[in-house]
Amino acid sequence: MRLSCEVIRDLLPLYYDKICSKESSSLVEEHLAKCPQCADELQKLKMNLKSPIIPDEKINVMKNISERWKRDKRVSFTKGSMLVSALAAAICFITYNVIGVKVLPDGRLVEPFALIPIGYIFVLVFIISLICNLVFLKKRR
Repeated sequence: MRLSCEVIRDLLPLYYDKICSKESSSLVEEHLAKCPQCADELQKLKMNLKSPIIPDEKINVMKNISERWKRDKRVSFTKGSMLVSALAAAICFITYNVIGVKVLPDGRLVEPFALIPIGYIFVLVFIISLICNLVFLKKRR
């Protein structure tokens, strides 16, 4: 059975990867023995897969995309940490004021004092995130 060169060229990648059926493989081998053009195509395929030729422009484009993605990821992380820390600090201070201070009948003072230092820690995280975000934005420009 004689197959056209187009059909064989479609089968060459499968033949090269050894994932086509035995019958297809034997048809390709039979055709390659008679057709030097398709044999050259197989050689080109082998060379391209062993050492692919990638233009410098594409490599530079991919590097730029990767660097920008990393930068944007850092900026997004710092913006998110700013938002979360500001929200958490506000919640701590509001909760402290809502709960309030109580004096029990036995004279003990009851207050949610732990919320104050926790709130200040979140304010500190907010300030650090703000500084990091400004540095990343300055580097971007």
